[in-house]
Amino acid sequence: MPKKQQPKTETKPKQAPELYNGNVEAHIIADMLRIESITTELREFKEDSKARFNKLESWIVAIVGITVTSLLGTIGILLQSIIG
Repeated sequence: MPKKQQPKTETKPKQAPELYNGNVEAHIIADMLRIESITTELREFKEDSKARFNKLESWIVAIVGITVTSLLGTIGILLQSIIG
């Protein structure tokens, strides 16, 4: 059975990409606009997250409140039945 020949891989030296070969000012402005849009998205995410966590916090407080009052009521009923 004949062996398959391995393809020859030639390694070429990597050259730095020429990112700003044209109008440098246009590239800088585009980068600044990208940064501004990312910053705006982060602000919106922060506000949305804060609103959701506040809602979650109120639910947790309500659940803990109901649990504590139920526990106190149950203990009161047990103590009343033991004493009385």
